[in-house]
Formats: sequence, C-alpha cells, structure tokens
Amino acid sequence: MTPEETVTAFIDQWNRNDMEAMLAMCAEEVVWHNIPMEPIRGKEAMRAAVEGFMAGVEGCAWQVHAIAARGNTVLTERTDGFVLKDGRTAKIRVMGTFEIDAAGRIAAWRDYFDMAEFTREFGSA
Repeated sequence: MTPEETVTAFIDQWNRNDMEAMLAMCAEEVVWHNIPMEPIRGKEAMRAAVEGFMAGVEGCAWQVHAIAARGNTVLTERTDGFVLKDGRTAKIRVMGTFEIDAAGRIAAWRDYFDMAEFTREFGSA
C-alpha cells in the first residue's frame, strides 16, 4: 500500500469501528498527538486512550475532504463525525498529519483541531 492508501484504510477502520484492525496498522511505538492534548506514546497506550474515548461513542463517520501525500507523510483535511451512545451526534473539523514507517505502518499521527469546538460538540446535552 502507498502511504495515502494506508491512511485511507486506517480511517476506514475507524468508520467500521474495528479497533483491532486500526491498531494493527500502527507501529508498536506509534505517537498519537491530538495537538491540544498531551501525546500518547505506544500502541498499548493508544489502545487505552481509544477505548476510553470510544466508551461513549456508538460509531464514527469520518469524512476526508482532501488528502495529500509526499514521501511517507500524508496530510488530511477531515470532518470527524461521531454517533454518541446517548443518541447525539458530534462533528469536529480536523487537519491530520500521518507519518508512515518503512514497514507501511503509522509511526506518528498528529491531529490539529479546535478544543472549544471539541468541547462544544462532546459536552453534555
């Protein structure tokens, strides 16, 4: 797979709610950094963070508006949509940067978004 295909498949796994397939696409020492927050280092820490976040989420509907790749780096402009278990929906606008290692796995993932928008979308009804 090309780096762009890797990122597209990774996003598809989020939309399928298949955490095992999503994590399998990541390097053991992956660094996941939602820029307004502290970085998460390593696949097991990423698993714990995803499980915690997804505890209140029924499913994902991420939409890629634009994608660009150069070498092993892939940039995405997305709207990350979520269906929450309480029936609400949430959407946040995201710019993502992915770095793909020589084995074709995601080694680094940085998402840039507005924390106020995130808080508003995921706050109490």
